[in-house]
Amino acid sequence: MREYLFLVVALSLNAAANILIKLAATRADASEEGLPAATGLYLSPWFIAGIVCFGLNLLSYTQALQKIPLVVAYPIMVGTGYLIMVIVSRPLLGETFTFIQLVGAILILAGLVMIIPRS
Repeated sequence: MREYLFLVVALSLNAAANILIKLAATRADASEEGLPAATGLYLSPWFIAGIVCFGLNLLSYTQALQKIPLVVAYPIMVGTGYLIMVIVSRPLLGETFTFIQLVGAILILAGLVMIIPRS
């Protein structure tokens, strides 16, 4: 059961990393171009925090994969990550999604319910 805790930590860190990198990208100075713009983006605290989260995600996901089959772990990681984005992207990033995308998210959730092993 410990391996699923590692998977939850990994998918949470992955979602956090994506949000942080999106925040870095949207806060980058659009008036600059080339190397100054890239430097400002890649040295921003949001971007660096996102990279740290990706690194910690990798460590935790590796621990989860020691016991969980990849055909179970990967869909949980990606599907749950998408569902987290649906929930937090509007309040944190001001993003919206369509009704069809909402239906797709519900289908992803249904698929995840079928993938999770029962014991």
